[in-house]
Amino acid sequence: MLNIIDGYNFIFKIPRLEALIESVSLEKAREELLSLLSRYKLISKQDFTVVFDGRGQKEYQSGSLPASSEFQGVKVLFSKDVTADEDIISLMQVFPNPKEITIVTSDNGILNAARRRGCHTSHPEEFYKKITHTLKKEKFTSTREPSSKFQELQEHEVKYWLKYFQERLEGEGK
Repeated sequence: MLNIIDGYNFIFKIPRLEALIESVSLEKAREELLSLLSRYKLISKQDFTVVFDGRGQKEYQSGSLPASSEFQGVKVLFSKDVTADEDIISLMQVFPNPKEITIVTSDNGILNAARRRGCHTSHPEEFYKKITHTLKKEKFTSTREPSSKFQELQEHEVKYWLKYFQERLEGEGK
């Protein structure tokens, strides 16, 4: 199952995330959303793509926001020449099996397009409740650990550690 999340729509519908924008930064609210989804991904084994509107943002124009990246197993897209809404609709149109997609937004235009295509839909508030309920049930709530701790290792990191431990084992065998 692929979940496509309307990023800023989600953040502004969840008071805890929206409060981070005022108290810390928009970047922190994005990071908190992505961290929440990555923890849920570990339990649910579902895929997530979060689409943020990158048009007109200073961060995007300066090049500090990549158009596409990954955050702890969650794919992140920043729209560039079109709106995030248009990117979300394009994503659902190219996916071969729309019944395997859930679109998470409260935007009526996106919801109508998703229903016409045959995708599942969910409002951010109900999706957030589902995620937090599952995380609490699995005792996988927010920790004081840095979110980067839960990130999957990159291929070069795996190779480094394999080489490191192999050398240690060979050294002990002498």
